[in-house]
Amino acid sequence: MTQSATLHTLLDAAKVWHSALPALSNFVAWPQDLTYAERPAHALPHIAHLTTEPGEASAVSQPLRDTIIAAAPYLEWRHTYTEEEVGGDFLNRFGWFELAGPDGHFLTNETRMTVGFWGANLHYDWHQHEPEELYSVVSGHGQFLVEGQDTLALGPEGTRLHLSNQPHALTTTDAPILTFVLWRGAGLADPPRMST
Repeated sequence: MTQSATLHTLLDAAKVWHSALPALSNFVAWPQDLTYAERPAHALPHIAHLTTEPGEASAVSQPLRDTIIAAAPYLEWRHTYTEEEVGGDFLNRFGWFELAGPDGHFLTNETRMTVGFWGANLHYDWHQHEPEELYSVVSGHGQFLVEGQDTLALGPEGTRLHLSNQPHALTTTDAPILTFVLWRGAGLADPPRMST
């Protein structure tokens, strides 16, 4: 398939996922202004981990997980942080892409939709950003930490809300985690920053 066909198939799977989880559809409506933007594929080392050990999915999340894996070679995978900030092992087993948003495979100003993958036994340290954020777990599991709240251990179909500029972190243990993430509010195009 072409990149365009692959990305449109992935967008359709994401829309089904968005509809299947009330937390997602209540957080932000599916955008109406989506426009496909051709972007060069950009591979990162984590793809090998994603394709061989994506983590266990539920019956509801498996179609999206499998569609992400199939689309992996066509995606513009990114890193937000430097090796000095997070370490080389983290960068080798982590990657994310913007499916839709101000700088995504599909352009929209209504929300930002990203997909992130972390390998097993990684710690994504405290960070924050202006937009409100809703994580949803597609496969695997992780421990979601929010400043001042109890840690939540989440698996497929689990969700976690982060408020504007609220410090939060993520830890994986014996399994990786694949997530679908929504942002809303001001600063959609801004990267997250490590909390100080």
